[in-house]
Amino acid sequence: MNRTNRALRVLGAISMPILVLSGCGGENAEAVGKAGEPTAAALRAEATEMNAALASHDYAAAYRFRSTRCKLTLNQDDYVASMAQLYDGRDLKTKPSEVSVTTSGTTGSVTVKNFDARAAEDDAKPKTWTFIDGQWRFDNC
Repeated sequence: MNRTNRALRVLGAISMPILVLSGCGGENAEAVGKAGEPTAAALRAEATEMNAALASHDYAAAYRFRSTRCKLTLNQDDYVASMAQLYDGRDLKTKPSEVSVTTSGTTGSVTVKNFDARAAEDDAKPKTWTFIDGQWRFDNC
């Protein structure tokens, strides 16, 4: 009886963390998908990160989200200068932008809505992103 009791305690101690961890996935795990899959959640994460770089005026960091094709049309120095004209002096952090995404296979559409004083000047049209080599990349060039 003592061995059975001890075995059940050990089994319970081992299986409890597994049960708790397996319950952490849920719907969010399905929305994110497996690494390297073109999900809407993965696109939202990439677009939000790029938007955060723009809001922080770190245009070189935002440049890394561009597809290779777009990088060929505009080098990093020219991109940084262009983004400085669009975003310098803007406060995009007080009220963070809203990022909306839709996906269809390996093509995504991202719309960013800003709320600063110059938001009305923004072009709120969706921008194209493409899933390339396991990552979403800004491909609206």
